[in-house]
Order: sequence, then structure tokens, then C-alpha cells
Amino acid sequence: MTELTTHLAYAYAIDKDQVVHIRRGVLLHDIGKMAIPDAILQKAGPLSPEEYEIMERHTVHAYEWLAPIPYLRSAVEIPYCHHERWDGSGYPRGIRGEEIPLSARLFTVVDVWDALLSDRPYRPGWPPEQVGPISGRGREFSSILMS
Repeated sequence: MTELTTHLAYAYAIDKDQVVHIRRGVLLHDIGKMAIPDAILQKAGPLSPEEYEIMERHTVHAYEWLAPIPYLRSAVEIPYCHHERWDGSGYPRGIRGEEIPLSARLFTVVDVWDALLSDRPYRPGWPPEQVGPISGRGREFSSILMS
């Protein structure tokens, strides 16, 4: 995911100095899951509303842990905002559109693509031909990113 997000960042002409922070953010994107109980992370079925609420906190944990570290402060956008959605339906803050940092918007496309291809405790990964073009335009993703 790091390589794909980095290539996408360069395709969007993001400055090389900023790409270093994007790379760090990708590597640390789910570090907050260290605070989530294994019973939730490895659950074979759907999460209950209470479990989902606990899972959503992984982005806040990441922010709380990483933001105080000066050399990671610029990388925290991805761990904190990679579950925000273009239409505002994401978490942790419910921000929408261009309020979501570009680095997080770029990574989210790669993260969703990878999640669909990968086996999960609750479902097998999809074959690449089933994933095809990602169809979250307008709800999950910026239409510009998806064109």
C-alpha cells in the first residue's frame, strides 16, 4: 500500500518533501488498532454497534499517539483521517470533501482497494476482476480522484 500511495501522490504532483510524510502516514495508518481488543479485530462476524464504536476509536488513538511527536506530526493526517468520506459519512470527525486532507483522500482509495482484495476474518478477498474500478465516487471518494 505504501508504494501504491506514493505513486499516486507523485501522479498528483505532490512535492517530494510531502511524499515522505505520506509514506510515514501510510506505514502508521492503523497503529491505533493496537488499542483495540483482539476479540474485535479478529471477530469472524459483523461487529455490534458497541464494537464498531470501539473500532472507530483507532483513528483517535493514532492521532493522540502520533501528533505529539514532532517528526510525525505531518504524517498524522492519514492515520487520523483515512476513514473520513467525501460525503461526510466517515469518522472520526465526519468531515467532508476537501476538508479531508489530500494525503488521506489518496490513501483511502488504495486502502479500500487493498481491503477488497484481502482476506478478512469475516469474508474472503475478492478476485481482482471483481474489484475492477472502485465505485465509491461521490460518497466515499472525490470524483476528481476517481476519474
